[in-house]
Amino acid sequence: MSNKKQRKAREIPEALRGKTFLDAKYGPAFRALLSEDEAIRDFLNSILRLEPGRRIKTLEYTFEDPLDFRTPERKTLIFDVHAWTEDHRCLDIELQRATHSFFIDRVLLYSAFLAIKGRQKLENSPEFKSLDEKERLYRRYELPEVISIWLCNFHPLGKGRDYHDEWKLYSQSDLVRKKTVPVSEKLRYILVDLPEFARVCKNPESNEAKWLYLVAKAGDEEVLPDFGDPVFERAADRIRVNSASDELLRRQAKEMVTQDEIDVRLVDAERLGLQRGEKLGLAKGEKLGMEKGMKSVARKMLAKGSPLSEIADITGLSEKEIRALKKS
Repeated sequence: MSNKKQRKAREIPEALRGKTFLDAKYGPAFRALLSEDEAIRDFLNSILRLEPGRRIKTLEYTFEDPLDFRTPERKTLIFDVHAWTEDHRCLDIELQRATHSFFIDRVLLYSAFLAIKGRQKLENSPEFKSLDEKERLYRRYELPEVISIWLCNFHPLGKGRDYHDEWKLYSQSDLVRKKTVPVSEKLRYILVDLPEFARVCKNPESNEAKWLYLVAKAGDEEVLPDFGDPVFERAADRIRVNSASDELLRRQAKEMVTQDEIDVRLVDAERLGLQRGEKLGLAKGEKLGMEKGMKSVARKMLAKGSPLSEIADITGLSEKEIRALKKS
C-alpha cells in the first residue's frame, strides 16, 4: 500500500471503518450524493415522476438554510431546493431520519413556510416583475406550486403501504361523492418510506429506484449495481469512503454518533414508558418515557455544546425547557 493510501486509511473515523460507502440517510452524505446540478435535477424529476416537457429547467439550492419565521424556535432545513419549471413549481426536500410526535403537523408547518417563501420568490422573479401593474395586482394572491418531499427512515403512515405516497387538498363533499380530483394542486406532499422501499426493491431499474437505492441501501453495501449512467456513477463516487474528503468523513461520523446516541435513548425511553404504562396506563406511560428519553438526549447534546435550536429541532423540546435543563 502506498504512503498516500496509508495516510488516507488512518484518517477514516472509527464509525466509518470497514464501510465502502457513506450512509446517505444521514445529512452530510445525502448532501454529497446530490451535490451536482444534474444529480439534483434528475433526482427531483424522478421522485416527482415528471413527464418529458414538464420537467425541471432551472434550480437553486442551499444547504442548512435557516428559516426566519415567528415560531417557538428557529428552524433549519437540511437541504432546501427551489426549482422552477414551465408552470413555476417550487420544490423542497426535507430529509427526516427519525419519527417523533406531531410528524404530520411538522410536514404541514414546513410546507406553509415554503408556500410563503415560494410566493416571495415568485414576486421577485423576472417573469413577475415584467408584468404591468394591473396584471401584478390581479395576481397578488397567486402561489407557485409548492411540493414538499419527505424521505423517511421509518414508516410515516404505518407498515403495509406503498413506499411512495402523495397528499393533496381534497373536498370532503367530493370524497363522499367518490370524486377524487384535488381542490388545488398548489400544495402537494410526497412521502417516501425508505424501509419499505428497501424491502421491496431488489433490482433498481427506473431512475427513481436508482436514487432511492443509493439513499436507502448504499451505506450497507460493498458493491453497488451497475446503474449504466455516469450521473449515478459520479453520485456513488461522491459517497465512497475512500473518495470522500476528510471534512465530509468527519461530519458524517459526528452525525452518526449523535444519531446513534439518540436512537439508543429512544429505545430506553420506550422501554421505560412500557414499564410505567403498567401502572399509569399505556399511553401516559409511553409519553412520560418519551419525555425522559428526549431530556436525556438534550442533556447529552448540551454537554457537547450543540446549539439550542439544533437540540430543540431533534428532541421536540422548547428552548425554554432546554435552558432549564442546562441550569439544572
